[in-house]
Amino acid sequence: MSTRSAIMGSDAPACPARSAKSIAFQEAWAGIPKSALIPDKADFRPERLKNFLNDIYLVELHQEAERRLLFRLAGQSVRDGLGIEMRGLNYVDFVPPEHRASAGISMRKMFGPVPCGRWVRKEVVHRDGFREPIELTQMPMTDLAGGGWLVIGIVEGFGENRAHAEADEGKFRFESFDAEYFIDIGAGLPDEA
Repeated sequence: MSTRSAIMGSDAPACPARSAKSIAFQEAWAGIPKSALIPDKADFRPERLKNFLNDIYLVELHQEAERRLLFRLAGQSVRDGLGIEMRGLNYVDFVPPEHRASAGISMRKMFGPVPCGRWVRKEVVHRDGFREPIELTQMPMTDLAGGGWLVIGIVEGFGENRAHAEADEGKFRFESFDAEYFIDIGAGLPDEA
């Protein structure tokens, strides 16, 4: 199982150790029936990922900025950690304004000529300034019936700090913590970021 930073070159950071849960999620995703490297939503059954349902999220990718990364579902720990229901909301609306134009662009790499997963560390910056580190393990999924791309992932790191999330009233933001990393799902790793 190999990973590589999305930042190329000699200054690319080595991937920190992924958690056992992240690796288990990747293995569970790999168990979804598929006819190619990427499974289709029609073949997905929630019971295959039952150990991850509280931490899971599903994002639909679109070309239009106002719908670029639309949440389709978010597990209980995600909703509790953010203090709101994410379904129907655009991830782009929760990043700093200077990063909105590029938010989620590298997720498209997951569906490129060399399909891959992603592992990313971010910080949720709550309304009161509390910074909460989280880790995202993301895997690609197609939606052949709808003609789209989906990213299914898990979030790790939401702690016992629900008071911060409850006070947010949807006023939090996601900030990059460090580099993002591509995960080999059987085709190798993309050559460039």
